Parts: sequence; C-alpha cells; structure tokens
Amino acid sequence: MQNLLTFKQQRVLDAVRCHFEKWQEPPTLEQLRKTLGFASLRTVAQYMDILERKGYIVRRKNAWRNIELRNADGGWGTVSIPVVANVGCDDLSVFAEEQHDEFIEVDKQIVEENGEIVAVRAVGESMLDAGIHSGDYILVQFTNDVKNGDRVAAIVGDMVTVKRFEKKDGVIILYPESKDPKYKPIILKDNFKITGKVLCVIPANTYAPEIVPLRSEEYEG
Repeated sequence: MQNLLTFKQQRVLDAVRCHFEKWQEPPTLEQLRKTLGFASLRTVAQYMDILERKGYIVRRKNAWRNIELRNADGGWGTVSIPVVANVGCDDLSVFAEEQHDEFIEVDKQIVEENGEIVAVRAVGESMLDAGIHSGDYILVQFTNDVKNGDRVAAIVGDMVTVKRFEKKDGVIILYPESKDPKYKPIILKDNFKITGKVLCVIPANTYAPEIVPLRSEEYEG
C-alpha cells in the first residue's frame, strides 16, 4: 500500500494517468502545466518530486518525456479510496463529515474481494487495544452482514462510531477495546445502523501531509 495523497496531489496524478490513457505516452511538464492551469513549470516539478517520493511515478534521467507510472507494464495495481469522514472511537460526539481532501491508494485485489470500501479517520482512544489510535485511517467495507466479534462502523442518529459488535438476546452492544474504565459499552435497540465492517487500520504515522499549492504564485508570495 502506497503513501496517502492530498486532494491536490491526487489531481496531478490523475492528469498524468489521463494523458497516458489518451496518448499512450508520458506527458511533458509543459503539457501538465497547461492541463492543470499552473503558472510555471516549477510547480509541476514540485508535484512530480512528491509523486515520485511517494512511489506513484518513476522518472528517467536525461529524457524529455521521462515520467513512468508505477506498475505501468501490468496496469494499475491500486485504486484511489477517498477519506470521507471522521469517526468517533471515544463516544458518539463526532459527526460523519465528508472530507475528500485526501486519498488512500489501495490494492485493487482488496476492493475486488470486499466490494465497496471507504476510508475513515479515527478520533479518540477507546479502541486502543485493537490497535486503533486517534488519527489512524480505517478501511471499512460497506455491509450490514456482521457477526459477533467483528469491529464495525455504526451510525447512531447522525453520528458514527467504531466498536466491537456483539448481539445478545435481541440487544446490540458496541464494546470499546481499551483498559481505561472511562470507556463504556454502548447498548442499542433501535435508531442505529451498522454501515460496515473494519477491514484494516493504517497508522497515521505512515502519512506526513505535504501541502503543495495549485498555483506557483503561492510559493513565490
């Protein structure tokens, strides 16, 4: 799994992909500059540095059209999954707000095997013993087919939380996974919905945000 991209970095990568698909050859920096509406080649070069460092492209030295997509010989091995929401892992105090400002590149096989998936960001420490820290990214498979012991994303009212699922005598219990006694189980009967099952957790420390402005004037003041 590759490093995460910001929305702007993803936009540049998509422009590179589209050029490959349309013309069957790499774009030049000038072509990317015109496509993306940048004022200078310097901005394009800075994006290329980031995409190469994060493993999405490879550049050949001393070549005019020197951009190569990673896995280009065998097709794309990954798909972009947007980070769409924050989820509460402490309580139900965090609203599910759409936030398409960053993406996670996920192996296609994960999507093919699990259907529709989404990435969310954890808030709080009540799932610490499950390896979920505040700020971590969680891949969630959209499904309501869950069994006891599964870690799930549940909507209660307009709010979202991630907990361990148990069903007993017609009552749903969402358990925190933390030794801290301040975290209590959530007991539910109605007014909730299981939206998905946790597939995996991506630690936040694997992602260091790199913000690159869309126009070079933002660099130059």
